[in-house]
Amino acid sequence: HGCTIEDGALIGMGAIVLNGAVVGAGSLVAAGALIPQGVVVPPRSLIAGVPGRVRRELSAAELAANRGNAAVYEQLMDLHRETTA
Repeated sequence: HGCTIEDGALIGMGAIVLNGAVVGAGSLVAAGALIPQGVVVPPRSLIAGVPGRVRRELSAAELAANRGNAAVYEQLMDLHRETTA
């Protein structure tokens, strides 16, 4: 059982990715979306809905923003680790 989430993909809160599904690199699955079993999502896709459907390809600016947001969370994790150790 399980799914595959490729590098740089972002899975929104409450989203469900079922067995055998593959979320391509850099894709964004919207909050609350459902990716059905066995579906393969192309890289750089914005997926939303129930069932989840590709709405469009993410722009280079959107991909960069997602990477930037991830970096902020990494910094917060490090700060938390330092202050609670």
